[in-house]
Amino acid sequence: MELWRYTAVRTEAGQALAPRRGELMAESAVEVRASLRRIGWQVIELRRARKPIVLPIQLRQAWNRHLRRRRLDQRAEIFEGLCSLLESGLPLVECLEVLGEERQRWSGGSRRQMLVEWRQAMRGGASPAQAMAQHPSWFDGIDCAIVESGQHGGMLPSVLKHMAEREARVDQLGHQLVAALTYPAIITVAAIGVAVFLSVKTLPDLANLLTTARIEVPALTRWVMAGGQLAAHWGAMLLALTVMLAAGGSFALRAAVQRSPRVARIATACTPRVLRTWAVSRFAQSLADLLRAGVPAVEALRVLSPTLPIALSRVVKDAAAEIESGGDLAQALDDPLWFSPQFRRLLHSGQAAGELEAALERMAQRDQRRTERQINRLATLLEPAAILALATLVGTVVLAAVLPLTRLQEVLR
Repeated sequence: MELWRYTAVRTEAGQALAPRRGELMAESAVEVRASLRRIGWQVIELRRARKPIVLPIQLRQAWNRHLRRRRLDQRAEIFEGLCSLLESGLPLVECLEVLGEERQRWSGGSRRQMLVEWRQAMRGGASPAQAMAQHPSWFDGIDCAIVESGQHGGMLPSVLKHMAEREARVDQLGHQLVAALTYPAIITVAAIGVAVFLSVKTLPDLANLLTTARIEVPALTRWVMAGGQLAAHWGAMLLALTVMLAAGGSFALRAAVQRSPRVARIATACTPRVLRTWAVSRFAQSLADLLRAGVPAVEALRVLSPTLPIALSRVVKDAAAEIESGGDLAQALDDPLWFSPQFRRLLHSGQAAGELEAALERMAQRDQRRTERQINRLATLLEPAAILALATLVGTVVLAAVLPLTRLQEVLR
């Protein structure tokens, strides 16, 4: 089955109606035209939807994680829209059709295509969770497990509403982190651009004046010009090489963490505290959502593990195996680098009182507030540091331009 996009017209009472645009799953173009002709529509334009690029499995998984992070706000809108439509009494298939008719300026095509394929899969007999699992760039295992449990428990609207709130909270925290890093990044890029421009356009002219006058060019001026020439001619290649090395190092690190517990502990110790706190907050909130939806603890941990950082994922997998053999959740999550004694104590108390989901949600909100404070402190430190770096870099270039002028002035005297 392939997705086809069509434009069709229809005539009623001798008058042509406005063209209708939509998507349809079919084996061929002939089948699409026949299906639309049966309901009175004549196809005037038909094209096959663009197929996704096939990547190796590790790159595909990384790309899907990246797309899911970028689509947090869209996912929140989808869950919230489905919740509102289901509460009004519409069936899920019709809700998906209504959402698919909405056109958005950004990423509207991929969103409509996903909703059409989701609806067609359900019409073909798949459950909502099975249809969602066919779109890993939109939904992860947590979403599928929560929706499946919510459907079986008859509380799908409330589950979708809670999922929308969770996505909105994660998206807000991500925007705060991006906002904290954007201003320093802009200043840094501007400083590098100014420095490269001056060292390529201005300093060579001053150096030529000194060379013509048979005066030695200052060492600082030569170094700055060499750095500017290097950045101007090889900057793009160096940046691409850095990105490739970073990606290769990331894949190698993930493989090493999976193989060696010692490497996992070293990687955890090197992870910044703010990222660890954020990861634990998302883990606690997602685990609370899964348990509240009726997913067993062992299955919930196994569903969660692929969505977590690789070092935390290893800890969660080991915890799932320990619980399956009769262990306790609070004792299984015993890694002090990820889970503090206070976290484990509150987890034990919530489990003993039969309020594990509430305890996990409280800890998730606490860690989220802590992450927000750490991000604010990071932004407070990065802004003056970026300004200082800008002043240092531009000051060095200006000094490299002033030194030749000073030496030339001394000779003229």
